[in-house]
Amino acid sequence: MLAAVILTKNSERTIRETLEGLVKSSYIPREVVIVDGGSKDNTLKIVESFRDRLNIKILYDEGRGLGYARDLGWRRTSKYIKYVAMIDSDVIVDRDFFKNALQILEKDGKLGAIGAKLKPKCSEGGILAKFQTKNLAIHLHWKEKPYPEEIIATHTACTVFRKSVLREVGGFDPYFRLAKEDSDISFRIRKAGYKLSYLEHYVDHLETGKRFWKINFRYGRSYVHISKKHPIEGKLWTKKNILLTFSLIFFPLELLIWLHYFMRYIKLDDINFSDAFILSLVETVRQMVRTLGMLYEIIFGSR
Repeated sequence: MLAAVILTKNSERTIRETLEGLVKSSYIPREVVIVDGGSKDNTLKIVESFRDRLNIKILYDEGRGLGYARDLGWRRTSKYIKYVAMIDSDVIVDRDFFKNALQILEKDGKLGAIGAKLKPKCSEGGILAKFQTKNLAIHLHWKEKPYPEEIIATHTACTVFRKSVLREVGGFDPYFRLAKEDSDISFRIRKAGYKLSYLEHYVDHLETGKRFWKINFRYGRSYVHISKKHPIEGKLWTKKNILLTFSLIFFPLELLIWLHYFMRYIKLDDINFSDAFILSLVETVRQMVRTLGMLYEIIFGSR
């Protein structure tokens, strides 16, 4: 009844733990579809070692991006599959998440998808490691109220989608190569009249700081893409983005932005003064990097 779709690319650092999490789940997916983006490390060798424990299919996305890869994955599941779990290759699924998610989806026909909450873990030291496990977005994510409350958008790191709803809304859009394919599918599911929710289940998200700035630049580029397709939900020139853009040429605004984030971080329960000072600094720089990505895509983007 359930298939899991996992996107990989040079994922040897984490893919073994991800697949072991599926094996240990109280509900093991009937199929595990691996969509690989051209791994040059031992990712696929590790995947092959699980064939005796999981029903694995391996596909290739030909470098066409996240939207295409996710769409390819769910469309290649078997006809009898009713639900599709999108799982990132650096996520360890909670033992009972699938079981409880399926129980709710079976009872509530208007629920289009239900996700787990992410609990970042980073074995590396340093400021970026601390930021990834304690940043403001994560705290806000944890405060989201679980089912039956609704959310505006879900992620694709660990979410179970109703396959018939994916089919009804046209699946994932290959236009979203870099990021925001999760926001796009969420907006379309809600526009089709279905609900999105979180379960109060936390899954480990194995973070690394190695590509932190590159990922955030790419994320900023995706702001332009989502605004073109969803100009209301993904409005590009928000007050925040206007302020961040001006701050790139008027330095005092950056100090105001840092102070804004400092005041928000200092109010978090598990953050002390020094943490708030450093984390708000990283947050400010991250927002600048995303803004640079957005401006790069506006000026140089081909779409």
